[in-house]
Amino acid sequence: MYTGGYARFILVFLCFGFLSSITYRYQTILKAEVSDAFLCIKFWLALYVGKKFFTKIDMQKYASKIYFHVKCITILYGVLIFIDYSLHIFQATERYGLRSEQLMYTHPTVLVACCVFLIMIFLSLTNYVKGSKKYIIILLLVMGSTLRSKAFGAALAIILIYYFVFVRKKKITLRTMLLFIPLVVILGWDQIQYYFFSSIIQDSARYQLLTKAFKIARDIFPLGTGFATFGSYYSGVYYSSVYAVYGLSNINGLRIGASQFVSDSFWPMILGQTGYFGLLSYILAIAMLFKAIQGIRKVENSYYAAAMSGICYLMIVSTAESAFVHPVAVPIAMMIGAFLGKCE
Repeated sequence: MYTGGYARFILVFLCFGFLSSITYRYQTILKAEVSDAFLCIKFWLALYVGKKFFTKIDMQKYASKIYFHVKCITILYGVLIFIDYSLHIFQATERYGLRSEQLMYTHPTVLVACCVFLIMIFLSLTNYVKGSKKYIIILLLVMGSTLRSKAFGAALAIILIYYFVFVRKKKITLRTMLLFIPLVVILGWDQIQYYFFSSIIQDSARYQLLTKAFKIARDIFPLGTGFATFGSYYSGVYYSSVYAVYGLSNINGLRIGASQFVSDSFWPMILGQTGYFGLLSYILAIAMLFKAIQGIRKVENSYYAAAMSGICYLMIVSTAESAFVHPVAVPIAMMIGAFLGKCE
């Protein structure tokens, strides 16, 4: 059964990244370039680790134990959210006049990612234990408590995946996923309008990174500026000269010593650092991963629903955060990898 094909595209992506680095030398620190390259591929390495080390775990044998522990964490989340609404014991920002919950985490998006990971576990156990649905609903509500547009979009995607896989008994095709796009856009339209069509665009890191990524890709076609030079964490730690070259060093959140928004997006980083061919390679790798995940359905539909939820979540949040290079992408990748391994 076909379960791979994405590795060769990631290798091509790496080649374009390092070729860009060697050719233009915008980043002069080798440690920064290698570290950034690792960040870009750690999701794919985690897939491999999942396939090699976690595939043989007998989910049916340990289902009740796993279910118990994940249930306890879910109940704890629910209780803490309820308490925090009343007592405000955790740090939180405000959105739409309400608290945007993040509990003990550094940002609401981390809480969302943890909820998605727990939902993936519940989905994978659906055929082995009863009662998962109510805890999935609790986690979806916890995601909603962050009031993030990405959380609403991810929650809606998970609900649709559950409906198609367990109710309609159908697989999630590319055509099905296209149905998610207008719904996600509607849910996040206020944020899209704010970041890309309002008066703040001249000082919006997200808008400027996106537009300058296309300019970079045109200016130095077919390559990019190289690893650790644009839109990545290490381009801020080892401040990249690209930001000054393209007039971004005075943008809020992109300044030297205050570059907290430098990795606030994903696709501009891929496009700016590796060019159009690097971007195409990465997209093809994700497409091949999606194709491989389709094979999981023939083994176990609950694993399939879990894997689809993980990849759909990452695709949704990749529009407005670091997504595939974020630390929380690693456990999601390991779980997807473990399910892919069961197809072999």
